[in-house]
Amino acid sequence: MRKYKDSEGRRIVEVDDLSYLGDRNHGYTWFQLHKKHHMTGWAVRKADIVYVPDETVAKDVVKYYLIPKDKVVIKGR
Repeated sequence: MRKYKDSEGRRIVEVDDLSYLGDRNHGYTWFQLHKKHHMTGWAVRKADIVYVPDETVAKDVVKYYLIPKDKVVIKGR
């Protein structure tokens, strides 16, 4: 996850992967998983635009963090 502002001042978050939320063999401790989930959720809720690499991650962002679909943009489109 990367956070930054563009030239217009919009808050942008790039989310690359959320597989750790559905995979039991992610390798994180409970605390690491909880912190990662909390920080990602906070960032995407505060963002004006959320960039994701593909449709699967876009669906996961909407599903797990309950943000509007119009905030999610698939990179490269």
